[in-house]
Amino acid sequence: MVKIMTRLRVLAYNLYFGGADRIESIYAVLKHVDADVIALTEADDRSVVETLAERLGLCHIWAQGSGDRHIATLSRFPIYDWHIYNTPPLTQAVLETKIAFPPLPLGEGAGSEGELTLYNLHFLPYLLLPCEFRRWQAVGKLLEVIRVRQPGPHLILGDLNAIAPGDRVLQRNNPPRMKRTMLLQLRLIFRLTIPRLLKAGYVDCFRQLHPNDDGFTWMPGNRTTRYDYILADPALAPKLRACRVVDDVKAVNIASDHFPLLAEFELGNDSLS
Repeated sequence: MVKIMTRLRVLAYNLYFGGADRIESIYAVLKHVDADVIALTEADDRSVVETLAERLGLCHIWAQGSGDRHIATLSRFPIYDWHIYNTPPLTQAVLETKIAFPPLPLGEGAGSEGELTLYNLHFLPYLLLPCEFRRWQAVGKLLEVIRVRQPGPHLILGDLNAIAPGDRVLQRNNPPRMKRTMLLQLRLIFRLTIPRLLKAGYVDCFRQLHPNDDGFTWMPGNRTTRYDYILADPALAPKLRACRVVDDVKAVNIASDHFPLLAEFELGNDSLS
């Protein structure tokens, strides 16, 4: 029995209001990372997504979220099905994308086609308790959707706008508007959303590999908060090999107000030698 392994690179990236005025910088970041699957939030300008997909040679799905915040998934592999959830409590949006991995060719360990489902999320912003409660509700509805859809191996990823247990938030460095907002609840941070996912068995990929690092994804030049996540279901979690905040390319400092988050998984096909 021969085990054929392949690396799958998955990226979560918030484009910040669509990114039309920063498309060259965004392209430079995505080209540098060379991910197989890219989950974009605040993909508010459809033409930007189409241009990026064409220049990167990727297929894509763009879908409308609630309000002005939209969402997209790009993939090196075929996308054979998708569904958008954009009504309460799943706002701003959840984009379900099903990706098919082609069989390995003869001589390299032929195997059946593989499938992976991504739930690309963009939840409501602000760390105020009412917003966190709405995110907690959204997670409950998402878990209900997953139970009904039975997607098999899947990832939950994107800009959750929520704080994980034990994570720091450098509130003293936040913009004045955010400081004033947090004073409404005495700077307390409520953590309901991420624990609900962890309790359901999902693994926080970055925290799994970097238990003592902040992993801040917001914002370049003044990192204060980790808002972006890649969470693996129990079937995929053992295949996790790497996860990092992408900050090693110059363009990332002007492309968005978020850093991208990259995870790598090692997938295998078994075949007779």
